[in-house]
Amino acid sequence: MKFYDILEVSPDASIDDIKKSYKKLAFQYHPDKNKDNKDAEIKFKEISNAYSVLSNPETKQKYDMLGDDGYNNDGGGHHEEPNMDELFQHIFGSRRGGHNPFADHDMFGFNDTRGGHQNKRNCNNITKIYNITLEDIYNGIDKQLKFTVKKYCKKCFITCNGCNGTGVIQQVIQMGPMTQIFQSVCNKCHGQKIMNKHNKECVECKGTGTYDTEHLAQLNMPKGFDNTNTIFEGLGEQPQTSANLPGNLILEFKLTPHSLFTKNGNDLHYKHTLTLSESILGKIIIIEYFNEQIKINSNQFGIINSSKQYILKGRGLPIQNSTQKGNMIIEFNIIFPKINPEMISELTTVINKSFIY
Repeated sequence: MKFYDILEVSPDASIDDIKKSYKKLAFQYHPDKNKDNKDAEIKFKEISNAYSVLSNPETKQKYDMLGDDGYNNDGGGHHEEPNMDELFQHIFGSRRGGHNPFADHDMFGFNDTRGGHQNKRNCNNITKIYNITLEDIYNGIDKQLKFTVKKYCKKCFITCNGCNGTGVIQQVIQMGPMTQIFQSVCNKCHGQKIMNKHNKECVECKGTGTYDTEHLAQLNMPKGFDNTNTIFEGLGEQPQTSANLPGNLILEFKLTPHSLFTKNGNDLHYKHTLTLSESILGKIIIIEYFNEQIKINSNQFGIINSSKQYILKGRGLPIQNSTQKGNMIIEFNIIFPKINPEMISELTTVINKSFIY
């Protein structure tokens, strides 16, 4: 059968054998290796077309059943002309970190970056909000997260046959000695350059063209981290073709309010209410400080002034990449009682005896 002969394999060859033979022949006849050789260019198209049929189990089965004449007469369904560059990139490294064997004077000494990352566009990044607590900042984070990523089905998205993958269609009108060319967005793929076959029998996407996959990623943040976000590479918007690279997932941190503290850098602000007598005589205060309790007597600060801030050194949040911590800044709110006018004289006497000026 012709396609097997072109790829120099037998009809009972495995998919791996077909792929190996295609790789060998693609190197041999690639246009960049055979400059100005039309025969090599034609041969390269032939082996790429044969591989696009025989590497797909569905089209291979139809071709084996119908043979050359039946398949070419569309008895096996319409076969799209393969995109040579995309097919070659797919085999020789189209993924991130992959390598074009003809790039940067590689192997054969050619300097052609087609298919390399230089010409690939990154898809959009996706931003998601991740709620964190002061406890997360104090203790650090080490946990595994699960993300759902929407991917495009490479089996069902094919090069648009309405525009041959350009995204636009051209109409040439000859008007006497003048030629006018009208260009418009392809109405078949709407400028996307690819189209969905809507194969409802596809086990991955059921004909929708997309499917969801679960990805696990480790979130590691050190104690005292002050980052506003973190990035997971490749988990953003996914490419529809090998011409693009996946975007990134940006996890944006949002600090949830704490019941006791507010954050200011590595410092913690704490507020406590005292009565007037407590502000003068003192009060035992117990502060729930993450994994421990802080016990203080307000009289260690003297008579409390509500317009003043009091500092507990080293009782804030950890300072990233350090053994030190910020401070706890305490503000007191004092409740002033109503004074009984009949007791003013007696109260004055008591205060004068109690305070030393």
